[in-house]
Amino acid sequence: MVVRRLAPALVVVLLSAGITSCGDGTPATGKCDWMKKAAQSRAHTVVLVDASASLRGSTGADRGRDHTEAVIPYLEKAVKQRNTVSVGAFAGAGDVEWSALRLSTDWTWENDNPDNQGERETDATACLEKNLAQAQETVPTSGGTDILAAVRSAAAVLGESPGREDGREESGNGGSGNGSGPGELIVLTDGLSTLGCVDLRPATFADDREIDTFADLCRDAAELPQEIPAGVPVTFVGLGRTAGAQPAPTPAQAGWLNRLWLRLCAESRPKQAGAEDCRAVDTPVPGSLRRASASKPPVDPVVRFGAGRSETYPVHGAALFDPNSAVIREPGLHELTDIARKVRSSPWAEVQVLGYVDPRGGAGNNLSLSQQRADAVAEVLTAHGVRGVTAYGRGLAGACPKQVAAGSGARDTDEALQCDRRVDIVVTK
Repeated sequence: MVVRRLAPALVVVLLSAGITSCGDGTPATGKCDWMKKAAQSRAHTVVLVDASASLRGSTGADRGRDHTEAVIPYLEKAVKQRNTVSVGAFAGAGDVEWSALRLSTDWTWENDNPDNQGERETDATACLEKNLAQAQETVPTSGGTDILAAVRSAAAVLGESPGREDGREESGNGGSGNGSGPGELIVLTDGLSTLGCVDLRPATFADDREIDTFADLCRDAAELPQEIPAGVPVTFVGLGRTAGAQPAPTPAQAGWLNRLWLRLCAESRPKQAGAEDCRAVDTPVPGSLRRASASKPPVDPVVRFGAGRSETYPVHGAALFDPNSAVIREPGLHELTDIARKVRSSPWAEVQVLGYVDPRGGAGNNLSLSQQRADAVAEVLTAHGVRGVTAYGRGLAGACPKQVAAGSGARDTDEALQCDRRVDIVVTK
């Protein structure tokens, strides 16, 4: 992904402050110059900023979210400990554009004067705030966002362990921190991923079994960022806090979103990692009128949290597929033709096909079979004139949309199994 480097208004602000940016985003002149030259400490703090439209706003008049106040305590902590710091923005396919890459905040470097050390400590925080502002002003050139891909990029940076350039351990040199430890990863995002294994557009945001499905999808797709070093805490800031003009989750949906990302974070950690290594903080993230960009940002896929008026057509498995098959049976073709006719008879915004399987199959085959079934149904709908159909395999089904085995409570009746291996066609108008 390529992002526009700086909005014109921000360039004026930085130039007036006597600070410019190198090709790698590193401050090159003025009070920040020493941060590029200083030896890097072993601890590394990485800040990822979500620059997608759902958080930064889709137009110049949209009130995006400003993480400055929320993240300053983390920047101050990194400077106090004299950590190496990187700050980057991501959107689109998850590539990170670094506004600060491996800057040293060791304000004791070649500096034994306590007064000068204090000035450097203050300057380091101010310089990182400018890097954060630059990251928040980036304008992506492609829509959507893949949060896990960005975290994988950050994990690779964290895993490089810069260390001292001269190979020596860091000495205290009069500072209050020692630059030791594994560092920290802070992810500033609303959590609304729309690319990769975590595409939340068809999510219901209601059932924790759906979280299990996303974890299975990401594990099977090898998209979990296993490279995060052991002991490095990951903190999500701003989950569920979208830009002003974007759909917003209810408190219950925001809670589901928190549980999803904590689960995916935990799945990415070594088995010995503690629960404290993954956390989501409920820090206020105020709205801020972002500067209008020189060019129009790309259209971003929208996660609607079920706010759009939708209608679901559940098609039971007995009508569609034989066991362990994704070939649509003749009765199923007739039923899908009728549904396609109903969809075309009224305006629609999008059509999603969600495929499921019943619990009798092997776990390793659940996701692939449910995806194959969803794809098969989507092909039929498309062939009958329904445009813009997307298909998602969801593995094991959650709650059935209709009462099954009324009064028995059993989940192994034939009717229940048919419901479990159904395909849901969700039409949003």
